[in-house]
Parts: sequence; C-alpha cells; structure tokens
Amino acid sequence: MTLGWLDLSVLAAYFVVTLAIGLWFGRRERTTHDFFLGGRRQHWLLAGVSIIATEISALTVIAVPGEAFKTDWSYLQMYAGSFIGRILIVLLLLPAFYGGAVTTVYEYLGQRFGPWTRTTASLMFFASRIFGSGIRLLVACLAVAEIFQWPLAGVVVAATGVAMVYATFGGIKAILWTDAFQALVFVSAAVALIVVLFLYTPGHFTQNFGDAYYAGKFHTFTGGIGLSSDKGFWLLTINSGFVTMAAMGTDQDLTQRMLTCPNLKQSQRSLIFNAIAGFPIVCTFLFVGSMLWAYYESRPFETVPARVLEQDALILPYFIAHGLPRNAGLQGLMVAAIFAAAMGSLSSAIGALASTAVTDIYRPLVRTQRSEAHFLRVARAFTVFFGLVLIVVALAFQRAEESLLWAVFKWVGLVFGGMLGVFVLGVTTKRRGRDGINALAMVSSVAVLVALMKYQDASQTVYIAWPWWVVIGTVWTYAIGVVFQTRRSSIDNLKSTIDN
Repeated sequence: MTLGWLDLSVLAAYFVVTLAIGLWFGRRERTTHDFFLGGRRQHWLLAGVSIIATEISALTVIAVPGEAFKTDWSYLQMYAGSFIGRILIVLLLLPAFYGGAVTTVYEYLGQRFGPWTRTTASLMFFASRIFGSGIRLLVACLAVAEIFQWPLAGVVVAATGVAMVYATFGGIKAILWTDAFQALVFVSAAVALIVVLFLYTPGHFTQNFGDAYYAGKFHTFTGGIGLSSDKGFWLLTINSGFVTMAAMGTDQDLTQRMLTCPNLKQSQRSLIFNAIAGFPIVCTFLFVGSMLWAYYESRPFETVPARVLEQDALILPYFIAHGLPRNAGLQGLMVAAIFAAAMGSLSSAIGALASTAVTDIYRPLVRTQRSEAHFLRVARAFTVFFGLVLIVVALAFQRAEESLLWAVFKWVGLVFGGMLGVFVLGVTTKRRGRDGINALAMVSSVAVLVALMKYQDASQTVYIAWPWWVVIGTVWTYAIGVVFQTRRSSIDNLKSTIDN
C-alpha cells in the first residue's frame, strides 16, 4: 500500500512537529540533573500526561484492539488492581524517593541498604525494561510493516532512530513534551477511528452493538482465583496491583516522570491524574476492537487473511490499509498514531535506561570524580547505545507465536517480583533487610520463577499461571529480606541523607 499525498502530508507533519517540540523544549541541557530530571521544575499535569503516553504504548494502540477483536474485554480486569497499585505508590514509595532526593529510584535502595542492593535492582531493571520495551517496539513496527508491506527490520530501525534524535538531544524535557503531543495524536486517532467504524459498518448501530454483545465481545469479568487460571478477575486484580507498583514505583522508566515534579505533593498529583485519565483511554481502545469485530462480521463477503487473524496485533493495521478511504488523511493519522505510541514509550525507555546506567552504574562504580560535562556526554552515548539494543531485541521477538500483549506481562513478571519485594521491604520496615542478602534474594527469586516456568513446560502435573509469578517473586524476596537486620551504618547513612 502507498499513501496518498494528503495522508503523507499528515504523517510528515507529525514527524516535523514531534522533532520541533523535542528540539525546542530540550535545549539548554547543561547537567545530568537537567538531562534526567528536567531540573525538577516540571508541572504535575505534564508529568501525568507523559506517564499516559509512556504507559499506553503500541501494546494499547495495536494489541489491545486486537485482543478485544479476537476475544473480549478481559484485559480491562487489570485496571482495578492497577488503580490500587498507584495509590500504594502515592502513599508508600514517592515519599521515600523525595525524602532521599534521588535521581533514580535505585539510589533510594543504595541509601536504605547499600550498593549491592542498588546495583542488583538496576541490572534487573535493565533486563525487564529492555525485553518489555523491545516487544512494545516490535508491536508498533509490525503494524507499520503490515500496512506498507515494508521490511520489518527497516521499520524498526527508522522508528528507533527518530526517537533517539530528540531523546539524545533534549533528555527528559524533550521526552515529556513530545509525549504530551503524541498522547494527543493517538487519542484523537482512536476517537476518529470509532466514528469511522460507526459510519462504515453496515446496519444500524444498535444492531451491530447487540451482535457484538451477544457474541461475548464485551465480556469483562471472569470469576475464580485458581492457580491455573490466567484471566480471572481477582487473580488479575492481584497481579496488576503488584505489576503496577513494580512498573510505576520500581521501574525508572515511569517513575522518572514523577521525579521531575518540584515536590512530593505535585508528584503524587501527577500519578493520581494518570490513574483517573487512563481508564477511559483503555476503554476507548477496547471499544475499537469490538467495533472492528462488528465491521467484519457484517461483511461476510470480505475475507481477512489467515495470517492476520492468527496474530491479534495485525487486525487494526489490516483495517487501516484496506478499510479506510484513500487520501482522506485518515490513513496518515492512524499511521502517525502508531508511530506516536511507539516513540512515546521508546524514547522514555532509552532515557530511563541511560539515567540508570549513568547514575547507578557508571558514576558510582566506574568514574566517580569527573565533570558534569563528562557525565552528560556519557548519558547521551548510553541513550544511543540502548536504542540500538532495543532494535536487536525487537527483531529477536518477531517470530513469537503467542499474543504479544500477554508476552510482555510474562517476561516482566520474572523480574518485577524481586524488584518490588526489596522496595516494599525498604518502605515498610526500618531495620529489616541486609545489603548482600537482598541481592541474593532478588536473584534467587528470578531463578525460582525460571525453574518453575521450565518445569511447567516439561510437566503437565503442576501449573501456576503467569499472573502469580510476580506475586511469588515479591513474597519470596520480602520474606528472605525481613529475616535479616539492616546494618547500623546503612540506617545512619539514610538518616543523614534525609536530614540534608
């Protein structure tokens, strides 16, 4: 498929505006404090919108409609636990981070426990963020490759390259402002898509809605909390509560936005806004999937290729390519929305990876006494490096047979538990947890879960569904850590940091 001149103009305008915003707001970066935290001068609303743009990645824009088209609204069950997780971050984790005046959340672990805990958590963040963001990048690029019939590798390289330009130049301020614009783009595209589906689906809306309803396309809640179930409401509520606390409270990618706010109160306000605003946006993309089902169900004469039906991330791109009118600007808007979702989550990921690499690895372990100009150059070099790493990971997952939407949760579930367990240990106890033991507890939690996953693949006698993995990892790490008492020197260092 080739885009008409109007669609190409819309797409080109998106890239021009994105780069202009990133370069304008990202200028005057002189220190790593500016590059990583925006000088802690960013408004809570901007931070909250940026969190939405980062959290609602290509998985939401592409895979969530695909999941609703293929199955139902079971994905929405995770939002109850997600809301609870956000509130716990507001009450427990953010006060600790602002009390320690940290640049990355792993600095807090160094203050509370020591260098081994801090470094281990940083490395686990690298693993979870690289795999998770690599899959998210793949979802967006699969969509664009499907629309244009372009080589996937070329799309992955192009999308990553554009995001790297403004992230490398302007740091977190460029990312925040481009995120705000990108959120506007993909939300507007989703609303426009719903209107188009209303107009293009044969028959009256009430009949189409009823057909989807009686076909179970709006089914949301599934009871049960068994170990072998992976889509029960209570299970997904527990899982999403743990995952949200880990993703937004222990993962530098999303937490970095909250830390750009001037004070704790504004930081908390940004996350509360995100919790409220995110729900209708997720519902909007689920509704897109349901209406796509009604569209194709009302057109039995239109055959969808089997390869599209087999992979849920391809149905929306297929409709963009074959269902939308040519040269009306809609195809260009939809492709821009896909790029916006990809670049919003991608730029933030490589920015967070770079901030952790410099603040928690390079500065304390490799070059302790160097100028701010040196560390700023290293930060930009790491931004490019991690962009290249994400390209490799995305291409490595291109032959994944399972739903890419749920694949992300499975991968991060292996490491999120260990990370969350040690953070919860730090904020809920005053004298529990020892530096070296914490590191062993986090690593062993991953080993236990990997062993469990391998055993289940080889045996049919025991099966514990993936939503339980993050819970098991968290409890395992916390239980080991709480047995040991924190050394007095670590407690004194934390008190000194907070007092200063």
